[in-house]
Amino acid sequence: MSETGMQSKKLQWKWIGISVVLYAVFFLLPLMFSFLLRSSIVPIGVFAFVVAIGAVVAYLTDGVVRWEPAIAGAGLMLLFLIAMIVLIPRQISIPGATIGMTVIAGIVFLLSFLGAWLGQRGRKRWKSKPSESAQIQ
Repeated sequence: MSETGMQSKKLQWKWIGISVVLYAVFFLLPLMFSFLLRSSIVPIGVFAFVVAIGAVVAYLTDGVVRWEPAIAGAGLMLLFLIAMIVLIPRQISIPGATIGMTVIAGIVFLLSFLGAWLGQRGRKRWKSKPSESAQIQ
């Protein structure tokens, strides 16, 4: 089996790290501000960034990256849940809040996976290979 075939089956930790940073900046920070402002409108719009970030990460890679953005998104949401339980126990004391945050982590995982799938399809469709562009000219 070729080396690129082996790499496509392993998790690429570099892209998990990049995804975590992007999710922290474009998803988690606005979500935290919405909790502080007690607004329900912001989180609904912020979930669009989950799909977009997954798509961007998958589009920018050279290999097959589908699980990395999904793992990063769900992991970051679970860390956010743990931080809320540890740091702000009064807000988590609402019955069902822990279950709700776990469901949100699952939704983030699925939306991230969808975004990564869309990014992979877009990369295959719009990015041409160097050998193809050299043959066209």
